[in-house]
Amino acid sequence: MPVSKRSSLLRRHTGAAKVLYAILVISLMLFWFNQNSIRLYCQQKYHDGCDIPALSQNPEWRLGGQLNQQLEEARVAFFGRFDVNLVAQAQAASEDEPLAPLPSLAVEPEPQPEPQHEAGHQAAHQATHEPTHETVPVAHGLPAPDVEAPAPATVVETSHPAPPALPLVVTLAEGDEVFFVGDSLMQGVAPHMANTLRKRYNVKSTNLSRQSTGLAYPNFFNWPKTVESTLAANPKIRLMVIFLGPNDPWDMPDGKGKPFLRFKHPDWEVAYRQRIDSILDVARDRGVQVIWVGPPNMEKAKLSAAMAYLNELYKSQIELYHQHFVSANRILGYENDTFSYYLTANGQKKVKTRVDDGIHFTPTGQKLIAEGVLSLIQFPTPQLTEH
Repeated sequence: MPVSKRSSLLRRHTGAAKVLYAILVISLMLFWFNQNSIRLYCQQKYHDGCDIPALSQNPEWRLGGQLNQQLEEARVAFFGRFDVNLVAQAQAASEDEPLAPLPSLAVEPEPQPEPQHEAGHQAAHQATHEPTHETVPVAHGLPAPDVEAPAPATVVETSHPAPPALPLVVTLAEGDEVFFVGDSLMQGVAPHMANTLRKRYNVKSTNLSRQSTGLAYPNFFNWPKTVESTLAANPKIRLMVIFLGPNDPWDMPDGKGKPFLRFKHPDWEVAYRQRIDSILDVARDRGVQVIWVGPPNMEKAKLSAAMAYLNELYKSQIELYHQHFVSANRILGYENDTFSYYLTANGQKKVKTRVDDGIHFTPTGQKLIAEGVLSLIQFPTPQLTEH
């Protein structure tokens, strides 16, 4: 082979090697810089620690994640200045949206016993979350759930089935606001509630629901901290509606470098109850009422059984704090562990309430859940504000 051709071939091979080397170096730098995001994705996907043993404790390796976190905090602080203007613009634009009709509902409060004059809430429970004999003062502004109150205005009847009548448990006064917390289930339900609150009762709301979130992976999204900061920033919030669960029935982390806690293990349950309590503690300290909506049965038996387990945790903790729990199963007409895509209306007509994934709701199902929650609230004025 002539020397000129050999030299040309060598240059091409050298150039290709340089390109491959550059790609490799850039890929490693991106992996180094985005290690936290990659680890969180791995944890969400495979429910394991996903740490690299030889690198996870190396200071030089961890520097990339620290730099990324500092830049993210700076970005949030910078763009946070514009949040107020963006929210105001969004609220102004939403004023022109028509009010979507909700399922018909005529609430008749269930007969209530005479109010019990309790000394206060039960105190924080032990690690096993058994109630103690100590009591703590009831937070100012929290109404007892057994106080009889007049029913809210009846919603205009539509062709949708009506959810079962539920007793009124929450009272809102003039100027009070509502805060929505949850995952993709709440993302579907919250807009219907927010629209009705604004149009019909002139009640403002804040919706921070976010898909793929829950209480199991706080490093991915930390609901307790989000709730704390939101309630601190807006003292007008007097009701928090929570709806989550399907993203949580997995093994979950228990601190950096520690092994994952196995789902339903006693240690898992203790840690999960504590995360529920951290939200309820903030609500109690700030006098915020809570309606916790338990997720309904699912099509897949394993996931449905997990939801039943989580509902027991939600319900027991809610009762300890004298807050309010409502199961979506009751609204959708599910009994025990049954599941159906449809709800029978007026004894004959069937309407579809669940989409084909067996988890989320159709618009009709979303409206039923929304109206079921709204039926628990006594509003400051019974008159409709819409025309």
